[in-house]
Amino acid sequence: MTGKETNRPDTQQRIATAQWILERNLAWIAAAEVKVGVIVAIDTALLGGLATAFATSDCTARTGYAYFFILVAAAATVLGLVCAAMSVLPRLKGPKDSLLFFGRIAAQDATSYGARFRQATDEQLLTDWTDQIHRNAEIARNKYQWVSRSMYSSFIAVIPWIIAICLLVKP
Repeated sequence: MTGKETNRPDTQQRIATAQWILERNLAWIAAAEVKVGVIVAIDTALLGGLATAFATSDCTARTGYAYFFILVAAAATVLGLVCAAMSVLPRLKGPKDSLLFFGRIAAQDATSYGARFRQATDEQLLTDWTDQIHRNAEIARNKYQWVSRSMYSSFIAVIPWIIAICLLVKP
């Protein structure tokens, strides 16, 4: 084997692989946002059920224990909603001078962007792809951290919610 031979695929193959990896990262980001929709729906239902139970309860059912569990359940649920909101906030920072990141593309006029793209070498494009992959991996990680916090908070809210409902709704 000579010094010129390597086991690395050519640049076009690496670009195709980078595109595939980026698509997978984007799928993870989209999946996080689907989870948020479920969490928001459940949390909204929990708050609605709590409000309904409180509004229809007898004044004698509104004890100190009931208020405690209502507040804990509501606080945990609202925290879950806040974390869910944090997970869907747009992440607009991308690789500097990128030919792939929408924010950097939109900051240029169409003519300048087209000229830069046509002049880019395969190696420059590959670098841009890998930078974009890394940035999207960071975005996916951050989204899943917020989704995880939202889920934990929402799951924790269920126990005091059940107790509050049981205290407010008496047969």
